[in-house]
Amino acid sequence: MPTLRNLPIKTKLITMMMLSASIGIFVMAIVISINEAMTMRHDIEAELATLAQVIGSRSTGSLTFNDPRTANENLHALATKKDIVYAAIYQEDGLLFAEYKANTGNLSLQQQDASWLTRILHFVSSEKFSSTIEVSNAIYFENKQIGAVQIQSDMTYFFVKMSRYLSWVVITLLACFTLSLIVSSRLHKLISLPILNLQQVTSKVSQSDDYSVRIPNNSSDELGNLINSFNAMLEQIEIRDQQLAKYSKHLEGLVDERTDELTEANNRRIQWLENMAKFLKHELKNASIGVKSSLELIERRSQQPSINIYLERAKKSLNYMNILLTSVSNASSLEAMLYKEPLIPVNLGLIVKSQVDEYKLSYPQHQFIGNIDLHLNIMGNEDRLKQLLDNLVNNAIEHSELNTPVTVNLLNNAGIAELSVSNEGVKLPDDKDKIFDLFVSLRDAGHWKSDNLGLGLYLVKLIAEGHDGWVQANDLPDKVGAIFTVKIPQLLS
Repeated sequence: MPTLRNLPIKTKLITMMMLSASIGIFVMAIVISINEAMTMRHDIEAELATLAQVIGSRSTGSLTFNDPRTANENLHALATKKDIVYAAIYQEDGLLFAEYKANTGNLSLQQQDASWLTRILHFVSSEKFSSTIEVSNAIYFENKQIGAVQIQSDMTYFFVKMSRYLSWVVITLLACFTLSLIVSSRLHKLISLPILNLQQVTSKVSQSDDYSVRIPNNSSDELGNLINSFNAMLEQIEIRDQQLAKYSKHLEGLVDERTDELTEANNRRIQWLENMAKFLKHELKNASIGVKSSLELIERRSQQPSINIYLERAKKSLNYMNILLTSVSNASSLEAMLYKEPLIPVNLGLIVKSQVDEYKLSYPQHQFIGNIDLHLNIMGNEDRLKQLLDNLVNNAIEHSELNTPVTVNLLNNAGIAELSVSNEGVKLPDDKDKIFDLFVSLRDAGHWKSDNLGLGLYLVKLIAEGHDGWVQANDLPDKVGAIFTVKIPQLLS
């Protein structure tokens, strides 16, 4: 059964039909053969009984007048029957009166050759089959039994006829098997073809995702209903697929339209920032020139020491205003340029290694340590990446404690290039995300007294986002300090 289970459905159907037909035909052939054998044996017994009656009626005179010679002649008349091997006439008291014996040499050999048939008939029949048939018939004269006739026949000619009959049965069985094979080879298509068509269509749909194919159907039975249901399912899937494609195309159009609108709005915003920065720089510069010149005149004409204090304070405020204007202009210019500058494949490891070597020469009072992977490639702008690292390192140096190292690491983390700069020193504020906003510094107050306007980390954020990356700030896990990590997708080889 496991072997039959793995065969093609065509072979299964043919095998099932052939087995069903073969079992029925074979059983019918066995029953008919047994019936024929029993009928043939009964016919032989009836023929022998008739011969015994004829011999008995012809031997009445021989027994009455005690004439064994005539009785022997009557018995030897049976020599024409080749299957009769023995015949005898017995007197009333059971004594042998006359007998006939045939030459049984050749017959015994044929009887041995057919002994298998005797065993089969004896096994399948309720009657006792032996290798001989024996018939006895009483002889009467004037309603008084004066003797008996006994005739014994072997089964040689019975076996010959039965063998010939079985040969025809075998030929008929083979012919029936052949005809059944031919018929089943054609009839199986009524079941196998729709199933094979269904299998082919399902394979095609699974391989090509083509839901427009249909299975031809010419029947209205269960298989036909199954095929109709499958075709209806394919039709529904095709309609939904078309609707999804239509909605997807419409959604793509909306996304493209919205993207264009956002791009245009962003360009207008960037242009407005550039124009505003230029306008403020121009107007405030002109105003600062007037203030500066006025202060210089006051300084030259007034010799009072108290006025010098106010003049110095006004100069510092004016210098801070110039720095502020320059920072705003640089930030707006950089934000505009990031959207215009092309990105090319660069080796981030070599860039970081080169910059760290320069930092060691430029800041000999600070120690630089770390681990740099020299085989990390990204899509980027080399100048902007150097600017990003300069701002992170300057921020670390400015807020690090004396005699503590600045750590620069560049590692590969599951296809992401992670550039981190850490230092021991000033702790980060609670709201760490705001330190990347424009004009936000780690100092709580008084940052106007120096050049630090919180612009460096804002530029780091702009450059990281311009490279499809992001930046985050965290406290050192085991020490007081900060670690800034920039993550940029690697270039796939």
